[in-house]
Amino acid sequence: MIYHQPGEEFWHEGVCYKVGGRIVANEASDYAGLFGNILEIRTEDDRETDNDTPDIYCAFEAPVLSADRLALEQTFSQLYREQKHIEDLGLDMVIMGPEMIVPLEHPAQVYPTGTLYVVAVHWATDGEYGSYEAIFTERTDALHQFHNDLREEFLAGSIPRWKESSQFVEEESDNSYECYLDGEYCENHFSIALEQRALPLSPAFCRSTAELYRAECLRDDFREHIENCDDFQELSDTQKEALLRSPNLPQRIANQLEHSCAYGEAYWQAVSDVARTLLKELRQQSAGHSPC
Repeated sequence: MIYHQPGEEFWHEGVCYKVGGRIVANEASDYAGLFGNILEIRTEDDRETDNDTPDIYCAFEAPVLSADRLALEQTFSQLYREQKHIEDLGLDMVIMGPEMIVPLEHPAQVYPTGTLYVVAVHWATDGEYGSYEAIFTERTDALHQFHNDLREEFLAGSIPRWKESSQFVEEESDNSYECYLDGEYCENHFSIALEQRALPLSPAFCRSTAELYRAECLRDDFREHIENCDDFQELSDTQKEALLRSPNLPQRIANQLEHSCAYGEAYWQAVSDVARTLLKELRQQSAGHSPC
């Protein structure tokens, strides 16, 4: 079958590939990092290649940066054992397998948005200048940074010296403060502001954030459970800390949970099972290192 109408969708192993949709080539291909669009999708007897997977016809855009263009040319020059230039690569029609490309799920403007709190600082002292930003996801954390930075400037920065001048000017609002020497703004000023910025939340970002949060919850539950176990209390402080920091602990609980049916009972059983297994492994390791 041939899919060539814009908007037509083809699903392969749980991933949607859409004609006209934006994509990026991944590390499974020599075109890794290139952005482009899907032109056509061919399956079964309509495929041109002998691959078991569908043929996805893509048009890629040449890299913008000269270093990236050179790297791409070098990749294909080595592949073909002769000098290749961007115009030789036929980027406007490349047949890719599904495993070689990643659909860009949505344009950024349709993502749900979160809020970033940014403390933005700009300064200049006697002609030397600079700026920085500190980014937070909690407003209280940003306010704390705002308070500390402004307090430091009041106590140990240029503001005390500037205040002695008749040129000193200061302005402030609920979320900002600025001061400068009138007539010398470019040479002597300080400004700090707490800004709110929208953060588009891509599905991949939401998944990774959720996984981090879930892992922390699993660790907390594991700690709550195992601290009541007699075997745990018999361990040294070093052994306890090593056990609680086991890098694969959340995944082991999740894997155990997948084999259960009733979520509530299965969840706590999984925590208990992993705790018992880890304690057993630790005892066996300790026994193996004991002197004969």
